[in-house]
Parts: sequence; C-alpha cells; structure tokens
Amino acid sequence: MWNNQSISWIFFDIGETLVDESKPIGDSIEQFVQQAGKLGYSIEAPTVKQALMDYHRQLCEFPMRHVMKQLVPSEQDRLAIWKAMAFRKELEEPYPESLKVLSTLQPHYKIGIIANQSKGTVSRLEKYGMLPYISLVCCSAETGLSKPDARFYELALKEAGCLPGQAVMIGDRIDNDVIPAKSLGMSAIWVRQGLAKHQDIPQNHTAPDAVVECLNDILAYFA
Repeated sequence: MWNNQSISWIFFDIGETLVDESKPIGDSIEQFVQQAGKLGYSIEAPTVKQALMDYHRQLCEFPMRHVMKQLVPSEQDRLAIWKAMAFRKELEEPYPESLKVLSTLQPHYKIGIIANQSKGTVSRLEKYGMLPYISLVCCSAETGLSKPDARFYELALKEAGCLPGQAVMIGDRIDNDVIPAKSLGMSAIWVRQGLAKHQDIPQNHTAPDAVVECLNDILAYFA
C-alpha cells in the first residue's frame, strides 16, 4: 500500500468507474440482437451479456468484437451489424457517489482522467458536474492513444508533471486500468463494477493495491 503523503495525483477511469454505463451497454446488446435478427440470426440478449462478461474475464481488449465473432460467423454480416449500431452516450448516468468522492478528494489531491472515450468527454464531465474537481483530462479520442497502451499513461503523467510513484489509478478493469498503471510504477485501485467485475486479479507485481466493491469505498484509502 502506498503512503498518502507521497501521492499528489489520483487518476480515474470514466466508464463503469465514475459513470454508470449499464443502460447504454444494455441498449447496445439489444441493438446487436435486433440487427442480427434482421440477417436471420436468432440470438438472445442474456447470451450476449454472458459472452461479454466471459470475454472481459479473459482480458480481451475489445469484448464486443469477440462476442460478435463468436455469434455471427460471417465477417460481412458482422460488419453490417456493427455499422448499424451506435453506443448511446446520452443513456449513461454518473454514479450517485461520484460527486461526493471527487469533492472529498479534490482539496487534498490533483484529480485526473485517463479514459477510453469518444469525443466530447470534457462537455460530458461538465454536464455531470464533475469538471470543477478535475485538473487534467486525457481521453483516447483526443490523444490518439488508448488503454491499455502504457504510453497513454505516460502521456497523462507527463502532462500532470507527476512521477508514477506519486499517482494512483482507479478503474473498473484489471486489463485496461490496473495492469498498465502498475507496470509503470503507479499504484492502483480496482473498483469491481460493470461487466469486468469478475476479472481475475494478477498474482504478480501488477496486482491492484486495493480492491473495492463501489466507488465510495475508495475514500477509506485516502483518509
């Protein structure tokens, strides 16, 4: 466990960490089922959700693509389905405790974002009331880098003027959030939320420093 006196920055993921994506994910599953049905595939939503969880557990970088490949053998059909689908960001909602957590931490630490997100992240954070607490936003759409690429984390640390040992990463995925952060010497907290909550914890130096069941529980580690 880190020494809080050595920590100056706390970085957060967004999806399934600060923001609940269960509604847009559920909507995407329904879109997939409907579009596949138009092409003659009989697929049920619970089958898709279970497959998504399985691929998250296997630490697959793009679980939905693996699900589609598993359930739709034709590459041409998969492409048609993918083009017809859209991730509806307007359905996502901040977790109720997100503002409390950010407002509690911000007077004592700098807050940053490292997230794989589409364009408009700053506007969405502003809409959710989170932006006043955040000093740095590093998102894939704007940087051209994405998790789990360690260079994405290196960029965020460079922009923050922060050494790895002075930073903690908080996110919902072992593969995207914990492993790359720990590989650089950052500390990490795994928040077991969303489809990735059943991922296996690494038994080496990339294991998270702490595991919590909800975002609010992280506050105990920064008391």
